[in-house]
Amino acid sequence: IEVTSFAELVLGNEASDNAHPAFSKMFVETEVAPNNGAIFATRRKRDKNDPDLTMVHFVTDPSGPSRDAEAETDRRAFIGRGRTIADAVAFDPGVRLSGSQGFTLDPVAALRRQVRVPANKKISLTFWTAVGANRAELDEAIARLDHQESFARQAMLAWTRSQVQTRHLGLSLTDAANVQKLARYLIYP
Repeated sequence: IEVTSFAELVLGNEASDNAHPAFSKMFVETEVAPNNGAIFATRRKRDKNDPDLTMVHFVTDPSGPSRDAEAETDRRAFIGRGRTIADAVAFDPGVRLSGSQGFTLDPVAALRRQVRVPANKKISLTFWTAVGANRAELDEAIARLDHQESFARQAMLAWTRSQVQTRHLGLSLTDAANVQKLARYLIYP
């Protein structure tokens, strides 16, 4: 079977993207790593006070590096002219992702893997997206996360940290649930 991820890239603040999405995305440069198919995206600074931002999107495949790995960083090439994400040209039979990289008018991160699922077995793919200040930080993140067991470990660490923070703040389970409901409106209204 084929499994495909898709994310639109901005790497900027929400206000700038909402004010002029096309202009905001023009400063994002993408690169597809030849060794593992990871997609790196870097935002060129418009101002010296802008933070250093680099993003990586990659997939952990239990069968190892896939020769059939595909990547796309151009939204128009993925979706196609006059189409929608629900009817993207990338999902047409026989269409392969182009592996384009560099500056595009509308950057995306899309990865596709073909996997074989043996009879009565299951396969797990984990798609990761990480952000750091530079490429070196992200290379370290890939080395740390590109293992079958890493998702379960990261989920356990996140749960443990949330429990420690909840106890430190003296929140009940009801309070913690209410904080989560309110936080979603503060993070992305």
